[in-house]
Amino acid sequence: MGKKKIALIDLASDEKVKYKATGTRDQKLRKKKDKPVEAAVPVKPVKKPLLKKQAKPKKTVKKKPTKTKKRLKHPQSKRYLEAKKLVDKSKTYPLNEAVKLLRQVSQVNFDASVELHCNLSVDKLAGELELPHGTGKTQTVEIASDKTLAKLKDNLIDFDVLIAEPSMMSKLAKFAKLLGPKGLMPNPKADTITDKPEELKKKLSQGASRFKSEPKAPLIHLVIGKLSFKDNQLKDNLKAAIQTIKPKNITTAYLCSSMSPSIKLQIK
Repeated sequence: MGKKKIALIDLASDEKVKYKATGTRDQKLRKKKDKPVEAAVPVKPVKKPLLKKQAKPKKTVKKKPTKTKKRLKHPQSKRYLEAKKLVDKSKTYPLNEAVKLLRQVSQVNFDASVELHCNLSVDKLAGELELPHGTGKTQTVEIASDKTLAKLKDNLIDFDVLIAEPSMMSKLAKFAKLLGPKGLMPNPKADTITDKPEELKKKLSQGASRFKSEPKAPLIHLVIGKLSFKDNQLKDNLKAAIQTIKPKNITTAYLCSSMSPSIKLQIK
């Protein structure tokens, strides 16, 4: 075995001792110093910037172009255009002249209805109209009874006006969906609920009728007779209609028959 040289060192000395051994390897013996423990520095957490949520791109919806309904103009016959030339649009006709002119411009092969059309200065105008010579149309007036209820159960309606006493209204309520859309349900506004149904039936059978203006426009349309009526009869009915509506409520009024040009009337 090889021999090792050992050196004795005084560890009490303050100076660092260095020893260099002779031989095959170097050995260094050092006094280790304790390193001071450094206080731990608190590390502040780094706040990461909040990432803003990116808004999703909105889908662009292409709007469909709105189709405007074009008003179709119906072709007018040669006969109608010739009759239209007889009426002066810039003129208002007295009642006598208007009735005579109406016969000239009415060129149909049937007994046409004579109509009065008014533009009103008030809304929601309603009332009862009694024409001296009637409208030329007979209307069937029925008083509600048990027979009427039996017919309504079979969806049979053979009347133009239905009158009822107050005691019958609870029984007629079952048929409101049948009568209501046709305007046949008795109601106080139409004066078709009465304690004296016989008197009202006689009155309505003679030509009395209810009228009201259109719900969305100040317009009123009335049938005041037939072309088969005499001139005096048409004139009387026309006067009665204007007096019932009241001239102060009428801005303009026109007289015409079925499929004829209109004639502007002189009201005041």
